[in-house]
Amino acid sequence: SEEEWNLVHAVNVSGPFFLSQAAIPKLIESGGNIVNIASNAGLMGQAYTAAYCSSKGALVQLTRSLAMEYMKRGIRINAGAPAGTHTPLDENVQFPDEVDVALMQRFIGRRCMSQPEEIAAAVADIASEEARSVHGAIFSIDSGMTAG
Repeated sequence: SEEEWNLVHAVNVSGPFFLSQAAIPKLIESGGNIVNIASNAGLMGQAYTAAYCSSKGALVQLTRSLAMEYMKRGIRINAGAPAGTHTPLDENVQFPDEVDVALMQRFIGRRCMSQPEEIAAAVADIASEEARSVHGAIFSIDSGMTAG
């Protein structure tokens, strides 16, 4: 529905945009960084998830655009792009009654879903001082799903 579309985009695109807008002046002062949480859905098409895929694709491009805009300002802006992760959200996913499972096979994955702690560890690595040369990158944290 239009309401669901708007909500998904508000959470996944507008939220990170306005948060970045508020945080960037302080991050420039402190030399901090932003790690947005994108998704493999922003890197590949997935049946039955157009609102989610388009919102995460927009977040990927927002990340890249902000990284270019602030290239010379002493902050880093990156994104992690996980695949399926065991959270309460994945328990409530609903697909149409007439779902074509064959269309979903590509994004189901060949490995297990990730645990939230695994995603958090990867994001912490991206945000760490050891990754100080990483800027404008979109890191796939998807057990190889977007590899092939």
